[in-house]
Amino acid sequence: MRAEEVRRWIAEHDASISTVELASAFDAYLCTLPWAGHGIDWRGLPCRSLGLQGVSDEEAVAWARMTPMGAHDHVLLIDSASEPGVICAFDDALRDFELLSNRPELYMCGVDLSGGLPEPAFGHFIERRAFMTLNARL
Repeated sequence: MRAEEVRRWIAEHDASISTVELASAFDAYLCTLPWAGHGIDWRGLPCRSLGLQGVSDEEAVAWARMTPMGAHDHVLLIDSASEPGVICAFDDALRDFELLSNRPELYMCGVDLSGGLPEPAFGHFIERRAFMTLNARL
């Protein structure tokens, strides 16, 4: 995650940088799923997809709200198991994920905050594939 580059965005959006351990735990969960090439092999998994070309931020937020991740107020975004992620409000994550990561693949899962501590729901996640598509696990 480009934590240093987006530090101002993090402060303006009341977001936080996650621990590397949390990002790594999410990645470990993702690694239990079938993979093909640089992303998850969705052929055997229930999912919804959204092509991003011509889609507004608000349309992406509305689409994501209809997925299991939409049951959460916060999101953990990662693009690496070896770097911290970002924890932020659901709507902010869906509006600004392109700003937060310049890598083609990005993963985000729902997070509940309990006493300020993140309780991730790894199974409630969305993958951004090749900058062009969002795939949500159902």
